[in-house]
Amino acid sequence: MRKTLFAAALSMLCLAAPSARAELLVGNAYPNQATSGVIGFFADGASGNVAPLRSIVPGTANPINTANFIEFESGENVLYVSDFWGQAIRVYDARASGNAVPLRTMNSPSLGQPRTVRIDRAHDEMVAIASNCCVFTWPRLADGAGVNTIRRILWGGNTSSQLNNPVGLALNRQRGEIVVGDYKNDSGAGYPNRIFVFSRLADGPGAAPLRVIEGPNTQLGGRSNVRVAVDEETQTIFALVGPLEGDLNNSARVLAFAADANGDATPLRVIFGPFASLVMATGEYPSGLGFDESSGHLLVSIANTNPDARGRIVVHSKNAFGSAFPLAVLQGPDTGITSTPGSAVVTFDRIFKNGFDGY
Repeated sequence: MRKTLFAAALSMLCLAAPSARAELLVGNAYPNQATSGVIGFFADGASGNVAPLRSIVPGTANPINTANFIEFESGENVLYVSDFWGQAIRVYDARASGNAVPLRTMNSPSLGQPRTVRIDRAHDEMVAIASNCCVFTWPRLADGAGVNTIRRILWGGNTSSQLNNPVGLALNRQRGEIVVGDYKNDSGAGYPNRIFVFSRLADGPGAAPLRVIEGPNTQLGGRSNVRVAVDEETQTIFALVGPLEGDLNNSARVLAFAADANGDATPLRVIFGPFASLVMATGEYPSGLGFDESSGHLLVSIANTNPDARGRIVVHSKNAFGSAFPLAVLQGPDTGITSTPGSAVVTFDRIFKNGFDGY
């Protein structure tokens, strides 16, 4: 694997392990299932119906309810997990297994149900979609319920943010920007999907987006919300959305935009279609997007509204376009992946990332 680097995303991660330099990480996000909250670790490049190498599981010592999104932080070598139904962000050692005790649990009342969490190590900050409406920033090492926010981008119903029901969140640390996937609360227009770009320092009722990517040329469509990831090396925003209106294939799509795109921008490229393993059956929907800068892999989570069905993880190259064949598809009973896989993200383990292994 090349040394170029990587979120999340139904939240996958490159971690150190004796048998592999990288591991694929998938969280189960549907509540009240037998495997709800289980986080499975798979060998890098895993595909098909394969069992995880190990798992973090709920238990007496680990009260996790759901794993909606997972972010790896290499400096501390930990996982930040959005426990949506548990209303907490739980932090685990990256090599944890079994009924692992969280190192920290951040459950400030202002967090509500967190959807996505991202870490800005340079500024020692943790950014999350909170209470299904807002983007809040806390200290990276925040722990417990008595934690105050550093900054707040509030719901757009009574502020300048325009936020409606955000799901996707990514950081462009090089530009000092927060990228948010959302949709406009406009039934007459078909609830059009949108991507907001805010300054990292945006705060309070006057916090307005720097740019908004929206319009028919964007191919963002509507009614499906937007999961997002950022390739900071090439300054590209990736967006995962549902099918365009009238798409007979009912295909999810991955769109690529320039980081400075604004307005009704045309995507640089689009991945979609049956050969790309992105066509969705009845009840399926896109649930997460991860990106691994080390390999240049995009990781798409496809979920199912039927709790008895199984979701899948589809891996594509970031340079793929059209109906390109996926690099891997992870799905089946042996995987333990249930109907709603959490966002998948991949990144280097700390030693490999720092280059101490000779690569």
